[in-house]
Amino acid sequence: MKAIRLKLYQNLVNYKKPTSFQLKETYPLPPYSTVIGMVHNLCEYTEYHDMDISIQGKYYSKVNDLYTRYEFSKSFDENDRKRMKKCNECSSLNKKTAKACESCGSSDLYIVKISRGTHQYKNSIFPGINNHPNLGGEINYLNEEEYKKAKKEFMSVTKGISTTELLVDVELVIHIIPKNQDIIDEIKNAFLKPVEYPSLGRREDLVTIQEVKTVNVKEEVLKDTVRGIEDYSAYIPVEFVESENIKIKNKEQGVRIPGTKYKLTKNYELVNYGSENSPKCFRKWKKVDVVYGSNVSALRKTIVNLDEDGYLVFAV
Repeated sequence: MKAIRLKLYQNLVNYKKPTSFQLKETYPLPPYSTVIGMVHNLCEYTEYHDMDISIQGKYYSKVNDLYTRYEFSKSFDENDRKRMKKCNECSSLNKKTAKACESCGSSDLYIVKISRGTHQYKNSIFPGINNHPNLGGEINYLNEEEYKKAKKEFMSVTKGISTTELLVDVELVIHIIPKNQDIIDEIKNAFLKPVEYPSLGRREDLVTIQEVKTVNVKEEVLKDTVRGIEDYSAYIPVEFVESENIKIKNKEQGVRIPGTKYKLTKNYELVNYGSENSPKCFRKWKKVDVVYGSNVSALRKTIVNLDEDGYLVFAV
């Protein structure tokens, strides 16, 4: 079978772990879904094309950097601490417990409200702000009718500072093996003549393409031990390590499987948890159990995949 072998370089990059929030942690190598997404984006595919991916690489070090974090509230909540009573006679604001206006003494009062979190930061992005230009700036109180209308159309956004983990000087060797071998040339040309500057990870994590090559990948019974790329680590399917076809050095005493185990996303299908008339579709991810390890080698007399230049291929 044929594959596209890529050699890529990235200066600073974050392959975000989905379970990290306060510190945006990164995987040591890009997950399969991230690579598949890059391929589909550059090829301008609008439907999923099934493919297997092998990922190997290394990085020099890690650093932490600041970034702007936006938080979206799920609902438009009333802030009880900001509820007050407004006078119909003189328009003065009074405490919510007031029986009469403190300015003019009128008892013609009505309750006004402010939503929780909507005025914490200036220049924030507010969906629906064009319909409610008084929101998002100085504090403005809403009467009951205005409040109900805003609640239907409005979601508040707040922003702040958080920390992200970045890998420095990342080198990658990636094999892309599409199930449909007829699209090999499409994928190759997409990397030779990309429609936009390619990125992998975040949108700003640009990629330098150092090599694009079509290679043949064969399953072979090894006559001698084959070592992986020097100083490179790899995502290896757990079954390869458990069967002891693949050896990872630096094994600690008492540890059956060396390296770090990850459950990585590969592709997904949309599942409707709502009704036909009111669909609520969510992504149901297919996940793969892998071991991240370095100093990898394939032992003699084992069956492994090699490309025509002798690179080990751990396709998933």
